[in-house]
Amino acid sequence: MAAENPFEKESQKLPSLLNVLTILSFIGCAFQLMSIPIAKATMGMASKVMENPEVLDKMSDKDLADMEKGKQAYDMMMQNETALWIMTILSVALCVYGILRMRKLKKEGFAVYAIGEVLPVIGGIILLGFSNQFAGASNYFFNLGIPALFIGLYATQLKYMR
Repeated sequence: MAAENPFEKESQKLPSLLNVLTILSFIGCAFQLMSIPIAKATMGMASKVMENPEVLDKMSDKDLADMEKGKQAYDMMMQNETALWIMTILSVALCVYGILRMRKLKKEGFAVYAIGEVLPVIGGIILLGFSNQFAGASNYFFNLGIPALFIGLYATQLKYMR
């Protein structure tokens, strides 16, 4: 029987749910970095459509009202573009650092990750206003639901972290 070396670090295996969560979080961080240019492009196309009288004639009053709300959100985004980029890059950096720490089974990674997830929600409300930040059910899902879900799932993995 071989003697065990007491100075050799015991490597813990990453729990499978934590592994999956961290991989999905890396993907989410990449998506978050792309969110501003994607939103800018789609809103830019929508504003061009709003200038076309033929398209406007075919739209219902509800569609026109929804489009006007979208234009207001787009205008707010453009006014705060630099601040939104800084906030997005900072939140992604915090999330990535937190993910890397959690992959090493360090509990402080969870706190850093949670701050990185909550930062864009709070910053978006401050910069864009609540109604522009959460215009539409899909925005509630993406801006609140997914971060809350991941923070909750990571919280279940804290028992494996030191």
